[in-house]
Amino acid sequence: MNKRYLIERIAELVNNKTIEDIGDIRDESDRDGMRIVVELKRGCEPQIVLNQLFKHTQMQENFSMIFLAVVNGQPKEMGLVQAIKYFIDHRVEVVRRRTAYLLLKAKEREHILEGYRIALDHLDNVIVIIRGSANRGDARENLVLYFGGKKIDINTTGRAPKLDPEKPFTATQADAILELQLHRLTKLSIDEIANELKQVRENIAEFESILASEKKLRGVIVTELEEVKKLYGDERRTRIEDEAAEIHLEDLIADEQVAVTVSHGGYLKRTPISTYRMQRRGGTGRTGMKTRDEDFVEHLFIASTHAYILIFTNTGRVYWLKVYEIPDVSAAGKGKHIGNLVSLQPGETVRTMLAVRNLEEEGRYVFFATRNGTVKKTDLKDFSNVMSRGIIAIGIEKGDELVGVTLTDGNQIVFLASHDGQAIRFDESDVRSMGRPAYGVRGMNLDEKDYIVGMATTPKDIKKAEAEVEKAKAEAGVPEATATDATIPVKGSLILSVTENGYGKRTPADEYRLQGRGGSGVINVKTAERNGKVVGIAQVTEDSEVMLISQYGKIIRMDSSTIRESGRAAQGVRLLHLEAGDRVAAAVVIPPEKEGTNGGTLIQ
Repeated sequence: MNKRYLIERIAELVNNKTIEDIGDIRDESDRDGMRIVVELKRGCEPQIVLNQLFKHTQMQENFSMIFLAVVNGQPKEMGLVQAIKYFIDHRVEVVRRRTAYLLLKAKEREHILEGYRIALDHLDNVIVIIRGSANRGDARENLVLYFGGKKIDINTTGRAPKLDPEKPFTATQADAILELQLHRLTKLSIDEIANELKQVRENIAEFESILASEKKLRGVIVTELEEVKKLYGDERRTRIEDEAAEIHLEDLIADEQVAVTVSHGGYLKRTPISTYRMQRRGGTGRTGMKTRDEDFVEHLFIASTHAYILIFTNTGRVYWLKVYEIPDVSAAGKGKHIGNLVSLQPGETVRTMLAVRNLEEEGRYVFFATRNGTVKKTDLKDFSNVMSRGIIAIGIEKGDELVGVTLTDGNQIVFLASHDGQAIRFDESDVRSMGRPAYGVRGMNLDEKDYIVGMATTPKDIKKAEAEVEKAKAEAGVPEATATDATIPVKGSLILSVTENGYGKRTPADEYRLQGRGGSGVINVKTAERNGKVVGIAQVTEDSEVMLISQYGKIIRMDSSTIRESGRAAQGVRLLHLEAGDRVAAAVVIPPEKEGTNGGTLIQ
């Protein structure tokens, strides 16, 4: 950050009225450090101005970063855990090769010292041989021959050596002896050679043990890293702080309604409702979220910037996200991936998201359904203890996973559908409220290899519920009630069922008789080789749009009104033509256009 450019940028923001609460700015930097004083106008909120400075100046910078390294001669992008793994593998290889090199050098030194020891034990004979040799080469050859037990033409005096023909002098040892300095012939130096030989042999034993033990080799790496930490480890000079707590303070964010869009690929964004201008019926609309060809908008809801987004995963955990923490992006922007906003654990995938304004609201429940037919109901207020790392929302048994989650008022009718074409419809009151870690109770009794593919809820009294919603919308003057209330009834209460071979049908919910929970249910779809098993169900209206995605990436979008209404035992009609071997992977309902505050339509 350049100080001069920062001051100029702040002055520019004041002049063009982007920031209107700054009265003066002064540079008071001196030899003791940098200091910029921003004087504010009377009555303004300092933190709001600070937030604006973070947003519009270099006081805060956002940048992308990748971890790119050369692995096995090829550049590779990796995460932190993978990078650490490659670093450890590299250190193992380096320490192994270094130890092998040190072992080789130690053995070479041992060889020389062993020659010294033998020569010093028979010093008189060595001296006679050297003095009697014509030149250095002759002396080396005579030393090798004599100590190898061969007869030479030089007369030796003194004590005859104890010759060991199997361990004669080598040429290398002979050269070392010939280079031996006279001062090394003293008793002190002889002791030093013996001690060095002992130390070298100890080192050889240590090096060999390291190479023979993977655990000991890794222990060397740990010891060296601890030494590096001891020498260079000091206190962190840069501060790492929670960005949301530092900048996105809730008290500084205006409490306004925004449109939150979520794509099938997991990209989120929020856009002020004012961005979407009113149009008359039949207008051309405007561009909404731009997505890739294989992605599309899956959820759209209107919520306050102070509302919470509850994010539920397949493992039964829940994460929180404030709406104002979702990036504020233009209508055509893609937004940010959910993985960059919450810290999902390895293997977790998002199953559903719920928008809730008040986590402490009485009489509201979170209703769960799992793949193996377990259901559970928990008070919404049990999720008011917000933690960034997430918490357990429902206990999930081994081999099971979360399928669906919805908000209820405790007075709904629950609909569960299975892969083999069965369905059950029971009163929510059959399930008592339980704590978060509870595993739940049996919602539907399934045959072997069958599993739940979807859940829906409908109010007991549709007309009464619709009237209450319209009243709430009129009183609020905004469509927030529809955005954060998952118990909104669907006119007609039609259940859309989609099968793996691309068939589907709509069936009135009333055709499924009410049962007690835990039953086997009734036929939802008559599955056969023609239509295949059920892959998903959804609650639709005459105005809903449906998107089907196949395993090969084939996508079709259609009005639900074009799908024939059929009875429970019907197989349905063809919705998507599939290639041989292809199957429907998912079916989702595209969010309908939301009503605006002035009776118009919110155009995406």
